[in-house]
Amino acid sequence: MEVFYYKDPDGNFGDDLNQVLWPHILSKDMFAIPDVVVVGIGSILNEHWLGAFAGSNKRILVLGAGTSYGHPPAAIGAWSVLAVRGPLTADLIGLPEKAATDGAVLLAAAPKLLPPAATKTDVLFMPHHRSLRRSRWREIAARAGIKFVSPREPVDAILTAFSSAKLVLAEAMHGAIVADTLRIPWIPLTIAPTVDEFKWRDWTQSVNLPFEPSNIAAGHPADHARNERMAKVLVGAGVSGHENLAGSPSREQARRYFDRRFSAETQQALLRTGPGRIRSAVERLRPSDAKFEDMAVRTLRAAAARAPYLSSDAIFGSRLNQMLDAVAEAERIARSQL
Repeated sequence: MEVFYYKDPDGNFGDDLNQVLWPHILSKDMFAIPDVVVVGIGSILNEHWLGAFAGSNKRILVLGAGTSYGHPPAAIGAWSVLAVRGPLTADLIGLPEKAATDGAVLLAAAPKLLPPAATKTDVLFMPHHRSLRRSRWREIAARAGIKFVSPREPVDAILTAFSSAKLVLAEAMHGAIVADTLRIPWIPLTIAPTVDEFKWRDWTQSVNLPFEPSNIAAGHPADHARNERMAKVLVGAGVSGHENLAGSPSREQARRYFDRRFSAETQQALLRTGPGRIRSAVERLRPSDAKFEDMAVRTLRAAAARAPYLSSDAIFGSRLNQMLDAVAEAERIARSQL
């Protein structure tokens, strides 16, 4: 059996959870069953990542993945879709009854992965891995009285940090998901304008919560300038801001959003906002600017002072049970075809 997920060469918390979590959730026997692929945690339920499985002899089991960064795989009708991240993904693939929640909720069923409980004293800040550019986030967070946690750290180190957290500020969505799973209040953030609204709303709707992120200012002039360039691209594509999918968007609204947000034209335009050879040379000569760091500190402090989110115990328990039922069904299906 293979667990398929995106493997960032520099590490990324949400994706890396797959390697750590599934051996504690699925039976050892299941890992010995040939030609089975579990599509687990991540925004990988799209043609780009999974299209290669079309027509193969692999048996695909979808357990908690979500759609983003492109349209769903064309071959999904031939697969065993047991649970997806939320109602937006479920509606997009035409299987509304498969709306569950993100697979990372299964951490609640893997107590051996969790460090011993600690005194809840820390406020944590976890940016998205693509926001780790020039801004000195560790120093900025420390000035705000907040503990920086990189999404590139090993999973066990991040879970240890969470064990003493009383609040999590997260631009990395799995920072919020794991906080909610561990029953830690959390606050959604945006730093880069490219944080995907669809995947956040997909998950937050799965636990009956809104998505109203606080914006954190970039802490370096080069990052600020690039964010402004990216924002202009998204304005031109008609998908700027994070209110494109507010409420209960229809399948057609979601498809139109994907067509604009993840078109080849938009993606190429976003890539052109990067440093480039000349721009990079210029930016290397620009030191960190105190006024940008000061603004980042102020916006972090303001975000930490707002009312946090936490799903209700009843909703959380229901979604966890739904995912556990999906896991049991995955094991049954895999064994029935031996």
